[in-house]
Amino acid sequence: MPDVSKTGMTAPEATQWALAEASKEALVVAPGWFRTWATTEDKWSAVNLRAATQVIVNHSREDGRHPNSWTVRAVYGTHAVELRVGPYDSKEDAILVAHAVLSVAYNGLG
Repeated sequence: MPDVSKTGMTAPEATQWALAEASKEALVVAPGWFRTWATTEDKWSAVNLRAATQVIVNHSREDGRHPNSWTVRAVYGTHAVELRVGPYDSKEDAILVAHAVLSVAYNGLG
């Protein structure tokens, strides 16, 4: 996965890359639905991002699956669900994708 912050991409190229990242995990069944990484305690493998209270970028060094990387998560009250985008080597890349996820969820972009 490209590290946008280090490849010298222009802003439009970085935006297109982030939208492509977000779009590949969006479900076409209804606007706002995205694939997630289901865990043993989670029963979800997809969530409606429009129902989330927050979309966050999380440094996942405490997560054994993606040590020292950045992930995009949707928060529902006190429960966070990791979206199936990333993980990313830089916080900047994860933030770009988080913004793109919101654009795809609310505007159907991508």
